[in-house]
Amino acid sequence: MRRILLIISMVSAVFVGANAQPGNVRLGIKLGPTIDWASSGSTAATNDGIRLGGNLGLVCDYYLTSNVAVSSGVDFNFLRLKYTFVDHRRAEDFLEESNISVSRRLKAANIEIPLKFKVRMDVLDLFKAYAEAGAGLSLNCKDYGKDSYKFYWASYEGQSYVDCTNQYRPLQLSMIFGLGAEYEINRNLSIFAQLTFDHAFSNAFVNALEKQTGSILRNNYIGIEIGVMH
Repeated sequence: MRRILLIISMVSAVFVGANAQPGNVRLGIKLGPTIDWASSGSTAATNDGIRLGGNLGLVCDYYLTSNVAVSSGVDFNFLRLKYTFVDHRRAEDFLEESNISVSRRLKAANIEIPLKFKVRMDVLDLFKAYAEAGAGLSLNCKDYGKDSYKFYWASYEGQSYVDCTNQYRPLQLSMIFGLGAEYEINRNLSIFAQLTFDHAFSNAFVNALEKQTGSILRNNYIGIEIGVMH
C-alpha cells in the first residue's frame, strides 16, 4: 500500500507540472468496479465464472487537435479471478510430485500504464462522446490465491492459502478499448463515465509452469469508471 501511495504522489507531481501547458494537456482521476474473468488458450486451464474487482486511475490526455488526443496515465487494478488450472505440486504426505488440477480464487494487484488514441465528438453543447483504443503494459505486484485440489492417485484432498506471485509473469501486455461520455461543468472542469475492456495478450503464468503443465491463462476485465477531468 505504501508503494502504491508513493507512486500516486510521484505521478500526481508530474501531472501538475504537465498542467502548466494550457490548452494541450488535461488531467484527471477515475475509479470504479470491474467485472473480471479468465480466458485460456489450452484445455489445461478453464474459467470458473466472473468476479467483481475494482480499479483506480490517474489520466493524462494530450490533445493533438480539439477532439483527438493521446491518452495515458496510471491504472491500479485489483483483479478477482476464479479458474481451474493444471499445477505441478507435491502432496504434503507423499514425496512424489504430480501435475494436478487446482481450483483457485485469486486476488491480484497490478499497475498498468496505458497508451491510447482518443477521439471525441460533440453530441450536445456540453456533452461529448468519445472512443479510445490502444495497449497497456502492466506490472504484477501481488498475487494471493485460495487453492482447492485433490491428488486422485493418493486419495488426498487439500485447501491452502498461498502467495503465488512467483507463478505469474512480472510484466504483461494487453489491448484496451473504451467508450465514454463527458459533461463539461465549465471551461476547465468536466466529469465523465466510461466503459473499458482490457484483455491480456500474454499468458499470465510464467514460462516454467506453462512448459511443465500446459496451463495458459489470460486476464480480462470490463470496467465501469467515473471520473473528473481538469
